[in-house]
Amino acid sequence: MRHLLITVMILLLSSTAFASGFSVKDQGTKAMSLANAFTGVADDTTAAWYNPAALVFQEGLSITGGGQVVIPTVNYTDLNGKAYSMDKKTHIIPFAYVSYKMEDAPVAFGLAVNAPFGLSTDWTNSGAPFSKILNPGVVEKSLTFSEIKMISVNPTVAYQINENFSVAAGVMYFDATNIAFDNAGVSQHGTGNGWGGNAAIFYKSDSFNAGLTYRSRVKVDVSGTATGLAGLTSIGAGALIGKTSTVNTSFTTPDMVSGGISFHPIESVLVSAQVDWVNWKTFDKLVFNYGPSALTTNVIRASSKTVPENWRATTSFALGTEWTFQKDMHLRAGYSFDPSPVNNVDFSPRTADKNRHFFTIGYGQDFSAGTLNLAYGYIFMKNINQTASVAARQRNGTYKGNIHIFAADYTLRF
Repeated sequence: MRHLLITVMILLLSSTAFASGFSVKDQGTKAMSLANAFTGVADDTTAAWYNPAALVFQEGLSITGGGQVVIPTVNYTDLNGKAYSMDKKTHIIPFAYVSYKMEDAPVAFGLAVNAPFGLSTDWTNSGAPFSKILNPGVVEKSLTFSEIKMISVNPTVAYQINENFSVAAGVMYFDATNIAFDNAGVSQHGTGNGWGGNAAIFYKSDSFNAGLTYRSRVKVDVSGTATGLAGLTSIGAGALIGKTSTVNTSFTTPDMVSGGISFHPIESVLVSAQVDWVNWKTFDKLVFNYGPSALTTNVIRASSKTVPENWRATTSFALGTEWTFQKDMHLRAGYSFDPSPVNNVDFSPRTADKNRHFFTIGYGQDFSAGTLNLAYGYIFMKNINQTASVAARQRNGTYKGNIHIFAADYTLRF
């Protein structure tokens, strides 16, 4: 088990994602195949993340390892009809879970190691007008590469109150291994971390389940380095290429509330539904504070820069179903609607996000000592017809995108 966790953490350090806002909801294959309508189901080891209170209704020791492959595509067409494409990358996002239900006590323990937040967009070589320095005094109006690469370690304890009810609580540690906000003249990279907590409740009966979970916001303080890039030659500042300055910032992940139910209309069919409230208001602005240097004086031209975000809270909905057509074979499908938190005035191609429709299918196969789950998801994003960018008009135009997601995991039961 120790070697499994070490391996997964190493992989997480090298992975990133592109997701709604910058959250990554798909943290388990069975859950993903139900469009993440899983808080009221939570019947495998990934309950350690989705609803740890449900772990008391499982038996013994279980270990789940797996991941997903995310393939995003984003295209931009400017107001003159010229098209550009974001650099296409394939992202691998692994996860690992452990659960243990004590045999003679109403207590269970869970551990989730995953990447619930992440972002990667790269317009560096796209040729898009917003990827270039158009004015020497506003280098930061250009944008090229952005990344939020972060892992979460979340241990939890669950307690069974009675035959039907259980509760759980845990601690979350977020480690931001790379935060990048580059423009055509300056690369800004840093690292940071933060702490939070989570709580959950679960109701289980023979025919109906319900769950409610809460995850706190987490403030991540980031410290790093700003470095002059080759693009500075276009504004006569080539002597500052490679020169550095310290840079510090912070951002706050949203607090989230998820409520879900599941029931069996007939014995072989499961239906689940879920509502998620995500408080993206916590992502209101990014403030970059710079140390004294030639780069700060001549290019950044300020000891502090503020980037308004002003995201809004969102409420998403999900439905899922599973058909057990053989005792150990399961077909699944799901749909969710996830609105974008981004407002039109402060829109940025760093998070070219719009309302998303998520369609999923999946398959589960039970074996004597484990379960294999497979899933595929397709995210269709509504076109963004951006016309409200006033301070950076070169960002106006039409953005189109979609995402393919493939996932697999395997659970061992002891």
